[in-house]
Amino acid sequence: MLTLFMRLLSRALMLLLVLPLTNSARGLVAKWMGDDSAERQGRITLNPMAHLDLLGSLAIMVCGFGWSKPMPISPTRMKNYKLGVIMVSLTGPVTHFLSAIISYAVFYLMLCSGEIANSWVDFSYYAIVSPAACLMLLLQLFANINVCLGVINILPLPPMDGFYILQQFAGTKFNRWYFKNYRMINQVSMFILLGLFFIGDVTDGLIDPLGWLIGIVDSLLRLTVSWIPHVFG
Repeated sequence: MLTLFMRLLSRALMLLLVLPLTNSARGLVAKWMGDDSAERQGRITLNPMAHLDLLGSLAIMVCGFGWSKPMPISPTRMKNYKLGVIMVSLTGPVTHFLSAIISYAVFYLMLCSGEIANSWVDFSYYAIVSPAACLMLLLQLFANINVCLGVINILPLPPMDGFYILQQFAGTKFNRWYFKNYRMINQVSMFILLGLFFIGDVTDGLIDPLGWLIGIVDSLLRLTVSWIPHVFG
């Protein structure tokens, strides 16, 4: 029950803190590249109400992945179309990964305290709850959902950021085919995404490519701060 509560709390923090930060960062990068559409529409703000989509927010709370209101980005107004699209598309995943790294850094810093480390061990093995252990669990879950959303965003499937990055390196023929079949391709893509997200549960982890990729990225991000206990512990 405690883990479920903390998981829901981590998702709520994602909606209230990280998604506004991610969208604002996209808007700032777009402005830096020459497109001030987001700024003119008041979307470069940390106020969650300017970014939250009701259905997308509900999906995040229930399933762990979802969406926010689309950012008003106009690549044609950018000084360099291709570079602008790539930079804006990279901003979302990078923000999620940095949020995960910061969460893990705080987690490992807390481990440097012997008393807190003992409370975490007691919680892990004996379910002895303490405020410090609850905070460390929240940090782990918060990092996990950031990694999950970051990985999903870099998938080369529309409308994920990874697809728009890949699209900039595709030829004219591919782009013409994509825009001609835009609706059908996006519908198929959404079914693929849903399949990737739930196939691990359906097969009891036997087939779970998205889960494996998330695990690899999560391990790599942990490595960036895993030295903290050895230096400060």
